[in-house]
Amino acid sequence: MDLPMLDHGAEIFKTLHYLSNLIQSLKNPLGTRDNPARICRDLHSCEQKLNDGTYWIDPNLGCSSDTIEVSCNFTGGGQTCLKPITVSKPTVEVGRVQMNFLHLLTSEAIQHITIHCLNASIWRSAEDQFPDHRSVRFKAWTGEVFEVGGELEPDVLEDSCWIKDGRWHQTHFVFHSLDPTLLPVIDIYNLPKTSSASHYHLEIGPVCFL
Repeated sequence: MDLPMLDHGAEIFKTLHYLSNLIQSLKNPLGTRDNPARICRDLHSCEQKLNDGTYWIDPNLGCSSDTIEVSCNFTGGGQTCLKPITVSKPTVEVGRVQMNFLHLLTSEAIQHITIHCLNASIWRSAEDQFPDHRSVRFKAWTGEVFEVGGELEPDVLEDSCWIKDGRWHQTHFVFHSLDPTLLPVIDIYNLPKTSSASHYHLEIGPVCFL
């Protein structure tokens, strides 16, 4: 009669030990695949001093199969940065559920996109002209559009693509929003047509959430 009671007690002890370890891992995540944080800011607020670099997060705290590898920028306050699959395409390898949770856990987002150009206008067609309907446009995560004269308009740090002198120039866009659901940028419209004398290539930066 005593043996089943001992087995039952051992099972309870094992369960309590598992729950204790689980609670401890949630309180003090390591940013590993087996012990991910929700976002980088959680790691930033922990007692341990961590260096900027690659970590694992799980915004919905679900099963470990959907954890996300990200870059944590602790010197920037704990930014969670997602790199595009390739720098030439505005696509991130993150599911919509995880992205929705990441949006809920953050209050702002920023992304840089640079378009390098050779004899191809991107924003303005001449130094003394304003951008117009022919200018490049960007599709937000929500489906809204960043464009000239619209409710959403990107900041332009540099625009020298109007210069057509047979040399490479660039137009540098910054998307900074207190509505993190707008980012990342997922598509780009109105890119210039290329020819034997005109070319462009994209440099898609990571999207960083804080």
